[in-house]
Amino acid sequence: MMIRQKTQRGFTMIELAIAVAISTFVVVTLYGIFTIQSYQLMNQDLRMEMHQNSRFSLEILSRSIRMSGFGTQGTIVGEFGNGGTSNAQDVIVSYDAYGTNGSDAITVAYMEPSLVMDTKYSTVEACSTSTITFDPNHLDNFDKLLQFQADDLLMCYDYAAIGTNNTYLWSITSDVASTSPFGAVAVDSSIATASDFSVACPSGQNISPVIRCSKGQLSTFYIDDTDNGVGPGSPEHPVLMMDLNANFPDNDDVPLVDNIEDLQLQYCIDDGTDTVNCASPLNWVSTIPAGEISNVWMVRISMVVRSPKENYQGMEWATNVRPTLANNAAGASADGYYREIVITEVTVRNLRLF
Repeated sequence: MMIRQKTQRGFTMIELAIAVAISTFVVVTLYGIFTIQSYQLMNQDLRMEMHQNSRFSLEILSRSIRMSGFGTQGTIVGEFGNGGTSNAQDVIVSYDAYGTNGSDAITVAYMEPSLVMDTKYSTVEACSTSTITFDPNHLDNFDKLLQFQADDLLMCYDYAAIGTNNTYLWSITSDVASTSPFGAVAVDSSIATASDFSVACPSGQNISPVIRCSKGQLSTFYIDDTDNGVGPGSPEHPVLMMDLNANFPDNDDVPLVDNIEDLQLQYCIDDGTDTVNCASPLNWVSTIPAGEISNVWMVRISMVVRSPKENYQGMEWATNVRPTLANNAAGASADGYYREIVITEVTVRNLRLF
């Protein structure tokens, strides 16, 4: 009987209470660790997305700005005209405080390096021409010509023009593959009436027999942060946009990267002594002065990259405000987004050759 009573004994209330307390402590501790790790993982995901956005944005901006002016003499006449004036347009156009929140914009122009070819030497085109003729049998011109499509741009550098070196920009009106004879690129001849083009290539005169041409690249970068119905951007969802002409914003603009909240561009200008120190803040300006395009040594790109989500479960960065960047003031109040500033400087070598 004594042995049977001992085997039927259970836990006391004190033992149960201690067991429950220990179990509760372990569960609460594990849940706390899991919650912290979940928050940290989400935080890392958000930051990783921001880093990817900033890398891609800087890459495409740096590459385009670095190429600016290639195949030109620093200015362009024709399709990318200077507002109907007789002055040629610079290959870099800076827009300070273009956006609603004070963000900047930039337009850059250059030739596509892989498609450069000379026009047919035996064909002389008038300044009012509607075709630019190439020899498809020369080198690899045949394959290059197939790359030219309607609505592309044709950029040509007339290095033999008397008195100046002209760079012309035409809009291509039809696919080269459908033109006859093959090798004649159909262009919009109406630019001959533009003031800047007619000064560079007056009516009744001819373009030089051999000019160097390629597909023209004309890109504008800006921040879309308005509810104007053009583009996907809004104040709650700012987007870095790229426009392939100078008529921005437009419905054909390309969204590049989400959550780029601010874009600021500054330019280091040579003072004429060729000893300009771009490390000094005094040599950086927010816009390129008139006639100074050939003195631009470097372009500084600064961006504010914002997290895709705002305050998540009271994380430590929930009271962040849009910071001051270049000449753009900080935001008015905290809005719960995490932000980072990324900055790079690009040397524009082509401009210094002019």
